[in-house]
Amino acid sequence: MNRIQEEIRHFRSLEHIWFGQKTVAGQRRYDNRGVLFRKYCKPRETDKILEIGCGEGEFTNRLKRIGARVTAIDITPAVIDRSEKKLTFKGLNYKIDNCESLSFKDSSFSIVCGISILHHVNLRKTLREVFRVLTPGGRIFFTEPNIVNPIMYAQTNIGWLRKRMESSPRERALLRTDVERAMKNVGFHHVEVNNYDFLFPWIPEFMIIPLEKAGNILERIAIIKEFSGSLLIYAVK
Repeated sequence: MNRIQEEIRHFRSLEHIWFGQKTVAGQRRYDNRGVLFRKYCKPRETDKILEIGCGEGEFTNRLKRIGARVTAIDITPAVIDRSEKKLTFKGLNYKIDNCESLSFKDSSFSIVCGISILHHVNLRKTLREVFRVLTPGGRIFFTEPNIVNPIMYAQTNIGWLRKRMESSPRERALLRTDVERAMKNVGFHHVEVNNYDFLFPWIPEFMIIPLEKAGNILERIAIIKEFSGSLLIYAVK
């Protein structure tokens, strides 16, 4: 069974995409990613946005506020079915598609984004496809788990913890320098792969704001920031 088939089977078997999507801290993380997306990509209503690995539409819902045309894709039909029942808005189109071999024409989108998707797929194949479907000057925005973070490292390498955290069979957290190198090799410029996010989804609600404030400080400290929970990925074609 290949990677794509394993991903489809895994997410078809779950009642949800990710255990943390329903926690207060998990929702806060999606909100924060929405803010960062607007900060980096500066989206406009005239943009055509492709969201890769839309899951059940948690981040798609944050794109709704922009007013742009959004194409949200996922490889798992059952997940797309759930998304269509959960979220619709003007300009949104769902499609079952494979990000390693996209069905769209060259230069179809001005922005391509995704939340925690690149660590599920072949990174280089996906980046090449993303580059192809972007218009010249188009932007990308992804956030991914950081393998240097102790929790992410343990989740990636300890079998029982992978199962408890509902990891798919081949997903692996990413290394910042590997992502930077892959993006530059594909041809992206203005490449940024930044460490951020020390807020984890199981954090109690009363601790969210203090931890966010602490995280804002830790993200600016050399060496310590390398242990952040996530990588923020931005580049221009």
